[in-house]
Amino acid sequence: MKKGYRVLVIATAVLYVLSTMTNGFIGPIAYVLNTSSQDVWQYVFAGCAFLFTLLIARVVKQELINDYLAGALKTKIPELIGTIASGLVVTLGICLILSFVFGRNISALVATLAGSAALLGFALQGFILALFTGISLNLEQNFKVGDRIKVGEKTGDVVQITWRNTVIYTADRETIYIPNVSLLTTQLINLDQSDQSWRRCIKLVLDYDVSVETAERILTSAALSAHGVKHASPPLVRALNMTPDGVQYGVYFFIVHHRDFLLSDHAVIKSILESLRKAGIPVALHKQGNIDGLPPIQISNRSSDLFYLVQQVRIFKNLSNQQCERVSQLLIPHRVPAKGVLVQFGQRRHSLFIVAEGVLTRSAADAHDHVTQERFISTEFLGQQALFACLPISATVFAEVDSLIYELSSDALQKLLAEDPSLLELFARNLAMLRSTHNRSNANSVEPDPVNVDNLFNQYIGQIKANYKV
Repeated sequence: MKKGYRVLVIATAVLYVLSTMTNGFIGPIAYVLNTSSQDVWQYVFAGCAFLFTLLIARVVKQELINDYLAGALKTKIPELIGTIASGLVVTLGICLILSFVFGRNISALVATLAGSAALLGFALQGFILALFTGISLNLEQNFKVGDRIKVGEKTGDVVQITWRNTVIYTADRETIYIPNVSLLTTQLINLDQSDQSWRRCIKLVLDYDVSVETAERILTSAALSAHGVKHASPPLVRALNMTPDGVQYGVYFFIVHHRDFLLSDHAVIKSILESLRKAGIPVALHKQGNIDGLPPIQISNRSSDLFYLVQQVRIFKNLSNQQCERVSQLLIPHRVPAKGVLVQFGQRRHSLFIVAEGVLTRSAADAHDHVTQERFISTEFLGQQALFACLPISATVFAEVDSLIYELSSDALQKLLAEDPSLLELFARNLAMLRSTHNRSNANSVEPDPVNVDNLFNQYIGQIKANYKV
């Protein structure tokens, strides 16, 4: 038995026993107080009844409402509900004590309490409406914690349902508290009930020079070939509107699970742009004011994307635009699926690997045979020792997610050095700077030690010359 209950039960039992001891307790107390035994008994029994009322009020609040009812409805009940319920029990108990123990007329008291209750109900009408709305939501179970719902323009996962608010967490990491009262008048869609597929739409404007048939064929193929998208039904392409800028098209596709909408939209948009690029179809340019005859927006091609990637890779630092363009022409693309292995430990593959999209993980054992892992993201690279020193692969490399990797092979490097001998010193200088920066013991140094850089530079010059005969 809980301590709070134990105290009330013992006190109630003691007063009840004392109220029955007419000669052993009631009489002597009445004699000492110079009053009647009936008056003493009334007060003792009233005290017993009041303690019993407090015990019942505690049971109603704690056991019935906070534990049983909250467990049955699977929601946290506001503290105010339990307080009001226990207050009603205490009020009823006091009225019964005054009427049956003291024989008082409680009509006026009941009328006063009724008026007070009416005023209290009027003051708390918003809370009471929210309360009964919360009750109906929990009983009807239109949604539950964990479901993804759409309320108005907001979509998110239900993380909590109280008797006053419904709390959702959106894909933008926003926590939104929606009053239950507003759910009575707002359209609510439970995306996790029955069919979990979801229709998505991507809109774009193409120039009038592109026929509707051509646009329909290219856009449908692009939506179907989007990597990683699970279609619940074939996509549809519809011409929606004729605008001053061109024809507006809608690409409608149905995904199997609504929770994949961000990744699906990204993949379809990416596939559409790639398909339009291959077809040489530009996106119509918005015409502002009376300015007309402007050329359409050309979609950047893969070669320009690759050129900008090369410019951002540190091992190609200080290369001219022409040199970066030539490097990008010799790179070999590789699509590596999630958990797919790019290279194995000990493999003789003299190549440098550049991450364009995704994440690579290099797993190797250190000097103490402890396995260490290092992650590589976009514009980062690995394999410089394998390419420039022609050493075996020193670690196993795999993709954490679907990744696009570009390979600069030893044959490509041999061709670059033969075409442009000045690249020898540029590569050696960049390798020396990277090595010196990586090995610095003083992390607060702004620049690496010039002497150390020069020594490493000469070392790499000799290494590359020996391996590539330049």
